[in-house]
Amino acid sequence: MKGCFAYLFFLLFVQYGFGQDQQLVKQHHASDVGMRKLSPDLLQHIQQKIFNKNNRRSLLVSVKDFSKLNQQYANDQSFQIESFYELSKSVQVKVDGAWINKALLDSNIQFIANARKPFTERELTGFDLSVNKVSLAHQVWPTINGQGASVSIKEQLMDTLDIDFKGRYLSSSLASTNLQTHATTMATITAGGGNTFYTGKGVAWGARITNSDFKNLLPDNTTVLKQLKVAVQNHSYGVGIENYYGADAQAYDAQMNQDTNLLHVFSAGNLGNQTSTTGNYIGVPGFANLTGSFKMAKNILTVGATDLFNNTTAISSRGPAFDGRVKPELVALGEDGSSGAAAIVSGISMLLRDAWIKKYGGSNPPSSALLKAILLNSADDIGAPNIDYTAGYGAANAWRALQTVEEGKIIQSKIGPNQVISHAIRLPNNVQKLKITISWIDPAATVNSTKALVNDLDLELIEIANSNKYLPWVLNSSPNLTALQSPAIRGRDSINNVEQITLEQPAAGNYTLVVRGSKLTSNEQAYSIAWQYDTINHFQFTFPVKGTQLIPNSINTIRWETNIAGTATLQSRFYGGSWETITNNINLVNNYYQWNCPDQIGLLQLRMITGTIDRPTDTIVLAPIISAKIGFNCVDSFLLYWPKIGLNKYQVSQLGNQYLEPLLITADTFLIKEKLNNPFQVYTVAPVLPNNFKGLPGYAINYTQQQNACYINGFFADPSGTNNASLTLQLGTTYQVNQIVFEKLFATGYQTIRTISPVTNAQVNTIETASPGLNTYRAKVELLNGRIYYTSPAQVLNFSEKPYYLFPNPVVAGAPLKLMSENIDSTQLIIFDMAGKKIHSQVINSFIEPIQLPLLPKGVYYAIINRAGVIQRRIPFIIL
Repeated sequence: MKGCFAYLFFLLFVQYGFGQDQQLVKQHHASDVGMRKLSPDLLQHIQQKIFNKNNRRSLLVSVKDFSKLNQQYANDQSFQIESFYELSKSVQVKVDGAWINKALLDSNIQFIANARKPFTERELTGFDLSVNKVSLAHQVWPTINGQGASVSIKEQLMDTLDIDFKGRYLSSSLASTNLQTHATTMATITAGGGNTFYTGKGVAWGARITNSDFKNLLPDNTTVLKQLKVAVQNHSYGVGIENYYGADAQAYDAQMNQDTNLLHVFSAGNLGNQTSTTGNYIGVPGFANLTGSFKMAKNILTVGATDLFNNTTAISSRGPAFDGRVKPELVALGEDGSSGAAAIVSGISMLLRDAWIKKYGGSNPPSSALLKAILLNSADDIGAPNIDYTAGYGAANAWRALQTVEEGKIIQSKIGPNQVISHAIRLPNNVQKLKITISWIDPAATVNSTKALVNDLDLELIEIANSNKYLPWVLNSSPNLTALQSPAIRGRDSINNVEQITLEQPAAGNYTLVVRGSKLTSNEQAYSIAWQYDTINHFQFTFPVKGTQLIPNSINTIRWETNIAGTATLQSRFYGGSWETITNNINLVNNYYQWNCPDQIGLLQLRMITGTIDRPTDTIVLAPIISAKIGFNCVDSFLLYWPKIGLNKYQVSQLGNQYLEPLLITADTFLIKEKLNNPFQVYTVAPVLPNNFKGLPGYAINYTQQQNACYINGFFADPSGTNNASLTLQLGTTYQVNQIVFEKLFATGYQTIRTISPVTNAQVNTIETASPGLNTYRAKVELLNGRIYYTSPAQVLNFSEKPYYLFPNPVVAGAPLKLMSENIDSTQLIIFDMAGKKIHSQVINSFIEPIQLPLLPKGVYYAIINRAGVIQRRIPFIIL
């Protein structure tokens, strides 16, 4: 009776807006079946009278039978299906608000939530591949680039013509039609080709790229994603804080069970300073503020943000999930938001897939559970020790992740209900830390469940020599600040589908890794395990790596990872030189040092020295970025040129079908390319140092899109003082220019007024005498081979002492006559013959006005200029 009373009251509340006893609704909604159909935010809107039953709105609904829903409302014009995901029977509908009354009584409808409008979670202004060890991964495994599969960017449409995506963008029926720079940035971070500039090189620069519209918050059609060969989909958007397992979360979990090789990566959100107003963690400041119920899914990866030095940013949204699960699972660089952090992890996931297929073949690509196990196990532990609700399992480490695949430290198996499976692990001497992570794709839970985990596996590590047992790390998920900030402890995990065990300084010998099928609703559950260990005195430079170009006289961040504590000495030396100390007081725990590089060009090495190690880097390039320009763009050829920076060789590259391709190495600082049979339009230049070490290419330049003519970039003529004209010629280049000739138009044609030779500057200026009236000038560029190029004419009006000029004077009968006026306000021109007969009258509307004379006989005429009825000037003129 108690539940029935609450439900009836609730229906009255919805239908009539009664709100006198909100507390009564709060007390009973948790136990009442009807009220449990509503998401916490929708229920709150109704309680707070934000909801208006007369307004049409979009709702996200879960049903038992989609066809039944379709039949039931087939003839209802007010019921509109906007999108649906058949696998999880999730439907987005547009209805009148009063429809909820029917839905609560409909046994076919299981869940109702507000359909939310997504928003992108800020752009990434600082993008540095060294932070998450991507630069090191690229250097160690240069052929692992994400090729063979596609990454989908779900939001608005990226710039599909961006040359960083050239030859790799796949159009799709799923794509948005709204172009947005945020989507372009996410695509660049994930899979940019680095054609525009080196900062445009993404993590998985060999992957194909496609797009999906985030207007549909449900998963995309699995068949279409498979046709596009999508392996990873990036979601850098949110809808606001939501703390429940909604229809969208269920749908993503269901899709990843259907396609076990598909991984969804979501940004955690940028509301880390905010407090949830619904759910189990209501009122707990700074926690449980993930931006969307879809981020509550179990099988996805949710990624928070760090700064350039692996500190979690204040705005990065924090966990736990609604049921206490660890969220976000990972963090990555995202100084201005978690959007870029998710894109980085999406790219690393594509690298892992590529590495797996290159090692084990393409017939059995890695599951999303395996990718998750590797990514979480290889992450750098930051913030609180082990796992936490701020950084999850740590900061993504691309190099460690790929190393796990290359070393084969992976276990894949299946387990049944109550089954126990053991895996043997043997550790060598001098192990500093052992880390083991298990992950599985858990079946989708019931919408609005109090706990999302369905199949519960348990992990345990046993040291055979002494029978010591080690359990995974677990967190206190109680809804209060003290509990959520408490450090992890060892214990049985019954809420996460990821578990991790670490062991500091384990003894050498044999260990048994035990997996238990503690609670399974299916006959078997597949799982994946990744493991790794550090050795004592581990030290690895992670940036710069071999061939890295540092910029002279600028701050460059040197990075490393180590388990050595204390201070160290950092030194540098140029090729063939002696070691010089940069600093002898580096705190190794910081893992970075910001160094102001010397203002020199050359090959460089760094090394770190402590009492136990002496580790040098590979060879580094120290050189400025070269900026190429177009000197001329003629009909048959164009000139590319660049400044000399103290080197004898430069590499010119051209943009091929997908990437920059080497064209030639030259000692010159220019290149003239013939256009005939040359399909390439984009070029760039990089420095070449001794031993053929190449620096970074400068900004790519498309010669067809530059404001360059054939040698001539511009010609200007302006008044200069009294009776003078200032002439300025701008050249694209002085290469092979013999002389510049300035000319003036006279009655007999153009005549030379100034010759300049030799030509040493791209801008040539001269001051010339200007006659009263209209003066017309041009410039002539003469090359050494005799070829000549002319500028367009430029004119200067010189009024001198007279405010009006009539020209040409004399004028040939029938030829045009013009009046040049200093002031045209209220000005009129009247033409008379010598007998005083009025021939023509005309209002003056422009500073140089064409005079529309009838065909007149030869003779002398005169013009009178009136301004506001007052005669300004009488001008005689002759018709020949």
